[in-house]
Amino acid sequence: MAPSATPQDDPDDWGLPEDTAGRWESDAAPDNARKARASALNAAFGPLWNDPRGRPLLLVSGLALLGICALSCFILSLVLLSERENPFLPGPEVAEETPIPITDTLIVRVNDTIQPVPIPNRLNIGSNTYRVIPIRVQGTRWEYDPGAQRTAFWAPGTLVNYVIGLHASPENREIVDALRPGDLITLDTNLGTQRYRVAQQATIRDDDVSTLLEQNSPRLTLVLLGEGGGQRRIVLAPFTDESTPNQLTAVGTPINLGDARVRAITQRLVPGSAVGLPPGKNYLQVDFEVTNVVTRILDASQFFSEIADITGVVFPLSREASAAAGGRGFTQGALQPGETVTATAGFEVPSTLPGPSLEWRFALDNASPYIARVAIPYRPIALLPTPAPTNAPIADVTITSAQISPEGNELRIVGNVRNLTNQFLSGSLRDVSLSGPGGQLYPLNSSLPAFPWNITPGETLVFQLSFARPQTSQPVIFTLFGQSYRICEPAQPCD
Repeated sequence: MAPSATPQDDPDDWGLPEDTAGRWESDAAPDNARKARASALNAAFGPLWNDPRGRPLLLVSGLALLGICALSCFILSLVLLSERENPFLPGPEVAEETPIPITDTLIVRVNDTIQPVPIPNRLNIGSNTYRVIPIRVQGTRWEYDPGAQRTAFWAPGTLVNYVIGLHASPENREIVDALRPGDLITLDTNLGTQRYRVAQQATIRDDDVSTLLEQNSPRLTLVLLGEGGGQRRIVLAPFTDESTPNQLTAVGTPINLGDARVRAITQRLVPGSAVGLPPGKNYLQVDFEVTNVVTRILDASQFFSEIADITGVVFPLSREASAAAGGRGFTQGALQPGETVTATAGFEVPSTLPGPSLEWRFALDNASPYIARVAIPYRPIALLPTPAPTNAPIADVTITSAQISPEGNELRIVGNVRNLTNQFLSGSLRDVSLSGPGGQLYPLNSSLPAFPWNITPGETLVFQLSFARPQTSQPVIFTLFGQSYRICEPAQPCD
């Protein structure tokens, strides 16, 4: 029997070497290096460590070196952390990808008081409506979706001069081309509707950013995007202080009613006795102007108006009152596109009409839900008679009204005088006067009927006397046939 082969004799047997720790040939070099470093350290610090007197110095030096390394690592960590969290030091890639935060929660503070910010959400050009969204504007480049045909693109941060872009589609170019000076553009925001009137159209270079970013005056700048050619068309529309329908507005403020714009100009009270009205009745007139702001003809005869006192009593329009005493009459006929007409709305009101204000209302027709409401100041002049004369009067004088003329240069006194004697009563300039402080006399400009007067016994004469308006803050005294009346305005003391 042949002897069995040993592992050393078998060439195919991959037995483990005697060193079972498993070491590659390349492991020998690191071991040798470590042994060399250990030998060098032992040679350098061995004698110092073996000497008991040198050990404290060696320990202190090692701890100091360890502390310096730890402090350096801490400082480096702080620097890296601050660079990562500082929003003012973004890298190029971070700045490119960070979206612009535009939301309805933007905050503006004035003297530490939070003010709401109007964020636009809808643009209205005539009958065309666009949804408004904020987009990124990088220099001269607008990042918008050309396929969003009914969307307008707002450049965030423009809150005084709203800069809004429209894609230059054929439809949008046609809408912009049709805009004319005076056309209305409205911008709906989260705080209400803002109104703008077109001033002009212009063409700027597509790299002209300063024109778009000016925020020195309230307006709307409409930009056509994507026309090419290195240019852009813009529409400049300044803000207009037009009031909205159905809100109470002051005299002189234009109110937009959609198809027309109306503005109350002035008001006056016409004494009823001067125009043949029965006692206790007067005419109140409101002068106004109305403009056709659409491209079609409006029927002005359909316009509607009324007036109400502070108690809610309503007085209808009177065409007779609108034309009385120099009134222009109420509107009628066709109002052409762009045409403005000035007219008068007159109303018959009682002489006991309470003040201090009335509400004038105007609409394009009596069924329109959009009504212009205007607060009309109403302050009748107060009349306080002096005590009755001691002598037997020759006439009974009654003052029905005293008003400042529409031009503001005359005091007009309307009343009647009844002859209390049994003979003719003659009246002349020496029987009437208007005096102020210190006995100053104010000239009589005109009288109706003209002097001299001849009043038969028992007859009553209706008169109107016009004096130069007293330029004084004190009451004035009107005297006729020996009877005196103290006349003052409500803001003046009459005592």
